[in-house]
Amino acid sequence: MDREHTGSKDIVLFSEEELGIIVAVTGSLASRKMSAEIEALGNNRMALEQLGRSISLYPSILAEHRLGTSSRSVESLVETLCRDDIPDMILHIPTKAVLGRSYSIAKINFLNMLRYIVRDVADLAQFEEKVLNLIAHNVFTIMAEEVYISIIENDASPEPMRSNAAYLLARTWEYRLDSGVREFAPILQGVWRAREKLIPNFGTMLGFSELFVISGYIEPAWFDFLQSDGIGEDEVHSLEEFIFGMSHEEILALRGEMEACGKSSVTREEAMERKGPKSPLHRYTGDDPRQLYRSFRDRKINARFRSRARLDGPKRTLEDYLMCFLLSMPGGAFGADAGKA
Repeated sequence: MDREHTGSKDIVLFSEEELGIIVAVTGSLASRKMSAEIEALGNNRMALEQLGRSISLYPSILAEHRLGTSSRSVESLVETLCRDDIPDMILHIPTKAVLGRSYSIAKINFLNMLRYIVRDVADLAQFEEKVLNLIAHNVFTIMAEEVYISIIENDASPEPMRSNAAYLLARTWEYRLDSGVREFAPILQGVWRAREKLIPNFGTMLGFSELFVISGYIEPAWFDFLQSDGIGEDEVHSLEEFIFGMSHEEILALRGEMEACGKSSVTREEAMERKGPKSPLHRYTGDDPRQLYRSFRDRKINARFRSRARLDGPKRTLEDYLMCFLLSMPGGAFGADAGKA
């Protein structure tokens, strides 16, 4: 790995796989005398490395720090994040976390540049799928952060659940550049990986075949969630949104049209024709991991609007419901104190 020592600990700027691709791409560009591409790649890599080193200079989010009579720890951070009277969480997030998110976005952009290069150079096309997987990993980390934040900001969630989400969020912030980095919320990443592979068929609009497909890629806790007593209409509707890539309101409208026309099923092409070129069905094509973030963002915005306007339909995203279920499991992987350092 591309490892640098910055005082207290090592940071990982690029994994061995990422470095291998960068070296291969740079060598191929040099042999083709593509100096403009080499310069752009080098400049962006240097900027990314400098940002990573700057982030590493900030103190650990998980350690205890004292300044005069004041002290700060991960416990005090969690308490602050979970307070009901915080009007805007962003003003209470450690600088290391804010810059870390910027680093993740910058790395996504850097990797996307790599993708464009390998796609256009014949002998590098073999790397495109690998680069897409690397982009997806960084996108998923950002999405996991947003799931934790959504749970924390929802004061209707039980305090222990919000607290555990805050600990998991703090660990995500801390280990973003650490040599001990691990997969965060593996079940969430499993759900998103499965959704990447899914092209909904629509059919009867019940989603059974699509649910069967994605369930084959997700760990057993997913089935515990689906079979839990807490599953209600909102959770089911959030699952439909996730599967079909449409809002709850669009799904209801399409089902209404099917009933009015006496149709028992609908093809993907018919669904796309009904919704028009601005429909999410046209945007989420599955060939860019960033599109899944757009789906998540749209579902989150719609859910918040329904909650505030007291409208029917899911008040949270499927990811929120799933993580709330895991965080509420006593003694489970996300049970009490699971996120604590």
